[in-house]
Amino acid sequence: MESTNHHASLAELARCVRVEEGEQQDRLELASAWARLPYGAANRTVGLITVSVTGILISLLLLQAAIARTMPTLIVALLALGLALFFGWYFRAWFWRTAVEVNAVRIRLAMLGWGVPAPVELPIADIQALAYRMDNGRLAVLKLDYTGGSLPIPFSGQRELDKLYCNILLHLLQKRRPEIAFAAASETA
Repeated sequence: MESTNHHASLAELARCVRVEEGEQQDRLELASAWARLPYGAANRTVGLITVSVTGILISLLLLQAAIARTMPTLIVALLALGLALFFGWYFRAWFWRTAVEVNAVRIRLAMLGWGVPAPVELPIADIQALAYRMDNGRLAVLKLDYTGGSLPIPFSGQRELDKLYCNILLHLLQKRRPEIAFAAASETA
């Protein structure tokens, strides 16, 4: 699902979105950016190779430091480990999943993963619209307009997936509160 005119198959879309509908609560989950990459994609392969080689090199440095018992080798190994942890922390958002839970009382937007921001909850009675803005045929803004402001909703940036995601989210919101509108957002948003 690159930026070309490629149309996503239903299997690709199903791999990226998970929906759980129930009597009391509904849940919509969007896969992480890493999980949305197609199997065999160049970015996925480069990432796996980079992590594997880095892990092997750091392991060898730590093994060398343990065998040689020299301070410079240990310092280099610990610096390499620290640098790897820094890059892991920096790129952690690639592995976050987005979860939207809707029930009769509230909507909860949460990111799932390591080092995520705190979840946000809104009373469903305060929500007025699910607003969107398109730019060059792609979704540019997706947000919940509520009494007192708006809450941006993360999306994938992939045309077919965003269309499916918006329609399911709108369905789940209107299932609990039919007055919620689907409207174009203003350009200043």
